[in-house]
Amino acid sequence: MKTAKIFIATFFILVTIEISAQETSNVTPFSFGADLVSRYIFRGLDFGDSPAIQPAFAFSKKGFTLGAWGSYAFIATPTGIEADLYTSYEFDFGLSLGITDYYFPDERLTINTDSTISPVRKGTYFDYANTHYDELNLSQSIKNFSLAANWGFHNMDNAVYFEAGYEFKWIDVFLGGGNKMYTMNGNFNIVNIGLRASKDISITEKYAFGISSSVIFNPDAEQIHLVFALSL
Repeated sequence: MKTAKIFIATFFILVTIEISAQETSNVTPFSFGADLVSRYIFRGLDFGDSPAIQPAFAFSKKGFTLGAWGSYAFIATPTGIEADLYTSYEFDFGLSLGITDYYFPDERLTINTDSTISPVRKGTYFDYANTHYDELNLSQSIKNFSLAANWGFHNMDNAVYFEAGYEFKWIDVFLGGGNKMYTMNGNFNIVNIGLRASKDISITEKYAFGISSSVIFNPDAEQIHLVFALSL
C-alpha cells in the first residue's frame, strides 16, 4: 500500500477514536499553527526562492504523533509548494522514530549540481511514483542536546542526512551533513551550519507569538542565508 494512503487512513481512524474519548474533557491532543518565513531553507538548500507561509497540524497521544506540514511560496515557482505527512513515536528517554512522506504538488523535483532545484515533470498527489519522497527519521534528545539521522528511500536514492544541535537560552546552534541530493558532487559533506535566535512575545495571558532569526551557511554550495520567521 502506498505510504500516503497509510498515513491518511491511520490519521482518520485515530482522530475518530480520540474525539470520542475527549468529548467530556477540556484536554485536546490537537495542535496547529503557522510560520511566516523570509525563505524556506531545508538542510542548507533553498526551496522556492521566495518568502513562504508554512502551516502545520498535528495529533499527539502518549508519545505517538501524526501530523501534516506544508510550505507555500508567496511568489509562484515550480518548487514553491510542499505538503508533507509524517508520523513518529517518542519514548520517555528522548528517542524518537518516525517516517515522513514529502509531496510536491506542482512538480517532480531534481537537485542540480549548483545546489538549485529544478522541475522535471508535472504530477498529482496520486502520482506516487513521481511526486512523493519518503524518509525514515531517528532522533535522540538529551537535555538541550539533540542528534538526528535521516535516511531517504523512495525517490531519495538512499541519501542520508545527519544533524547535531544544542539549545541555549536564546540561541540554538546546529551542524548538519549529507550526501547525494544534498551535495554538489554527491559525496558526504557538511551542508548546514547555523545558529538561530528566538523569542516569545506575549500578547495576552493566554496568547503569544514567536519570532526568530537564523544565519545558515552551506559550505558545500558556498552559500549563506539569513532567515526571519514569525510563528503564530
